[in-house]
Amino acid sequence: MMLSYCALRKDGSMVNAKGQFDGVRDLMDALLSQEMTLVSYRPSKLLFLNRLKPFIQPKIKRMEIVEFCDSLASMTGSGLPLLDSMESIKETIRVSRLREAIEEVIREIGRGESLSGAFSHQPGVFPEMLVFFCSVGEETGTIQDALSNTSDYLRKVDSIVSQVKRALIYPSFVIAAMSSVIIFWLFFVLPRLVETFKEINVQLPDITISLVHFVEFSTRNWFLFPISIGGLAAVMFAMGRFRRTRLLLNRIAFSIPVVGDLLKCSTLTLMFSNMSLMLHSGVTLTRSLDVLGEIFHNELIRNVIVTIREETSMGNSLLEAFRKTCFFDAITLKMISVGEKTGALDQRLRYLADAYQEKTTRFVDVMGKMIEPVAMAMSGGVFIFVIISLIGPVYDLVSKLGG
Repeated sequence: MMLSYCALRKDGSMVNAKGQFDGVRDLMDALLSQEMTLVSYRPSKLLFLNRLKPFIQPKIKRMEIVEFCDSLASMTGSGLPLLDSMESIKETIRVSRLREAIEEVIREIGRGESLSGAFSHQPGVFPEMLVFFCSVGEETGTIQDALSNTSDYLRKVDSIVSQVKRALIYPSFVIAAMSSVIIFWLFFVLPRLVETFKEINVQLPDITISLVHFVEFSTRNWFLFPISIGGLAAVMFAMGRFRRTRLLLNRIAFSIPVVGDLLKCSTLTLMFSNMSLMLHSGVTLTRSLDVLGEIFHNELIRNVIVTIREETSMGNSLLEAFRKTCFFDAITLKMISVGEKTGALDQRLRYLADAYQEKTTRFVDVMGKMIEPVAMAMSGGVFIFVIISLIGPVYDLVSKLGG
């Protein structure tokens, strides 16, 4: 049940909070483990809203988790107890959802739950990699390294996502602007001009007549557009449930010029970065591949990881497994070979991750330079279309009136 409570700390300060507990005894035990005394409690009202709250609250930003991991790693590394460190960090968190999640983690640890287990109970807040690295850190006694590794991984993900978003800002703006212009001319300007043209008997070009028919059809049957969009979304969702369909779409995406290269480089950056971090943390290669198979949702990448996993489990070298996938270039295979021979595979993988991140940045710049002339050409096409279909008849009208 959801309980709101007031508790007294050892230093005399009061704490007002709420959380999910099995009962009052569970609440008292949780507070006792944190050296707090229960003063009062009451069942939380509006249970429906409390259950709905995780779905309507804003999503936790990736960099907020990075800051949390960095702070917790720094405090635990300086010798502070884990619970005291989390209590201190919680007071500095301004995002209510993250603060409540940390409070729940503190309560679960106080009941005897492990750090990774407490994080895993908040899947909407804490990412899978944090849970995994913390479980490894608990096994090896290196929680600080686990938190630092998670922070590095999330930073790399955020950097790649930011680069891709930056490349798409300009074309998105151009497309939105052109769409707004076309809608305005078609549904607001064109109907009024057509009425004027009919009154004065101006001969309209075929393209304008076609547009008039389209606008009339759209006005009468406007409901068909949301139905079509909903149907298309339903079809795409249904197709996405089949693994073969997802695999085919992923293959098509990777084969698109420039875009496919950008997708491949960004994916390999994350893949090699994860493998490097896990191997450096003492995780076996087999377990690293298993974790990668769970993290990546791209079916093509999953196929690649499964192939590597099967080949290595059969006793083949990692180089042979990578070559069997037919997915990696010669430089990557060379680095894998060097890493296997020298016993420094994690370092070679980190080198590959950095190299592919540089390629990702380069492809983002190339995409930006390629998209600009394409967007300008599209804008020019829209301008010509408006002149031919709308401005031309207006010019004829003015000419007749002048005559």
